[in-house]
Amino acid sequence: MKLDLHTHCGEATCVYTPTLDVVKRIVAAARAKGLDGIGITEHYNKAYGFKVKEIVDQHFPGQLLIIPGQEVDKRKLHVVELYLPGDTTFRFVGHPGYPRVEDLTSEIDDTIHGIELRNPTHDDEMDQAAIRKAARKHNLLLLQNSDAHFLSDIGKYYNEISIEELCARAS
Repeated sequence: MKLDLHTHCGEATCVYTPTLDVVKRIVAAARAKGLDGIGITEHYNKAYGFKVKEIVDQHFPGQLLIIPGQEVDKRKLHVVELYLPGDTTFRFVGHPGYPRVEDLTSEIDDTIHGIELRNPTHDDEMDQAAIRKAARKHNLLLLQNSDAHFLSDIGKYYNEISIEELCARAS
């Protein structure tokens, strides 16, 4: 599946309570990029992604997989949490390097399952060698996501991965 696991659709639409019209625009933007699904990861707001999922399931069944989530601060890292089937939570470091962290590997613990290697909003701040080193040390899945703050940015980067693999990594 083609999945962009880090998007901010509330910010992208400037509508923080999703409506049918807003969700229709989100689905259209993701489908236009050939995506099978997106993670909706508002800052400290997991309710938004669950509401979008509810609307998609009711009005656009089978058109786009919605993975509810949120982006939170964990010590010096921005961590994205994705709420997967079976009460499974997959966590990854979003845009490592923003904010700046001296020793990335020391900030990561065993609750983290992945790390972004590419993110168009923050690529210039991300040290790919340090990210790869942290991924090897902690056995993290390398990801590339859009971190979209505009609907047109959804799918700029995406992953080809299954939900099953994300669940297995988080278990």
